[in-house]
Amino acid sequence: MTSRLTPFQPSAGQMGSQALRRTLKLGALSLAVWVCSLSAAAQTAAAPLFDRLPASVKSAKVLKMVGDSFAPYRIVGDDGKTVTGVDADMAKALEPLLGVKVELTIVSNLPAMLAGIDTGRYDLSAGPLLSTKAREERYDILTWMLSKPAFVLPVASGRKTSRLEDLCGLRMSFPAGSAQEAYAKKVSDRCIAGQKAPLDMVPLADQNATVLAAQSGRADVAGMQLAAALYLQQRNPGKFSIQTDETDGLGVLHQGFVMKKNAELSPVMLDALKALWKSGEYARIMDKWGLTLTKAPAPQLNPASNP
Repeated sequence: MTSRLTPFQPSAGQMGSQALRRTLKLGALSLAVWVCSLSAAAQTAAAPLFDRLPASVKSAKVLKMVGDSFAPYRIVGDDGKTVTGVDADMAKALEPLLGVKVELTIVSNLPAMLAGIDTGRYDLSAGPLLSTKAREERYDILTWMLSKPAFVLPVASGRKTSRLEDLCGLRMSFPAGSAQEAYAKKVSDRCIAGQKAPLDMVPLADQNATVLAAQSGRADVAGMQLAAALYLQQRNPGKFSIQTDETDGLGVLHQGFVMKKNAELSPVMLDALKALWKSGEYARIMDKWGLTLTKAPAPQLNPASNP
């Protein structure tokens, strides 16, 4: 008797082919899962700090950093979008360690930066913000650079200084309300103790105005932080000299990133910065931007509270 196949009933050969296809599909699926597992393992190995990041950062795969326009840390390009500078380089160096993209947003000023941290809109402020006990009561401050007061003189003026006391009697421009006023008073106190004339204070609107005043002759010297002074000197070769107190009698300033107090992110970022120190990437970035003299020996979390 001749056997007949009912409609749509597969033959033995067809059944074997279907089973083989199912086996191949399952094999391909297993291979895909295995490859994904390898990729995840590779990501963890390549970015050793990824697993320790806050869940929100891991989920978005983005770490949100905020800062204002402040050379040489954040330099906004003519297109209003491109940002270069120390912080941009630091962000790029941190990405492979954290396994996430570091997204840098530019806002108008420090209050806007801190408001963004307070509301959780941003994960950390780029800074570098001065670490003080009062600030560390409210935020975690992870310092990565040192600074100190500096006094900039136009070379064209012909004035030469070799010590802080050589500034006595000069007119000093500075941003009104800034820490430079307190430093200038310390210099004046030293001048008076040495029976010399104190500094003649010239408060102005902002840092740019202080430099212009010194260049135009409205002031003899401009007061600012050392990092800003070094950048100004680097950008204008041969035009400015810098006087600091080599004894550090005016104080050494620790500056860095800002995060919420006791943030889960804080110890992760501390270890990330330690890795940049160990690899030499931190030193390379600071040297690139002319900030060799402001390099910190190591990153510190809340140094004003934990000296």
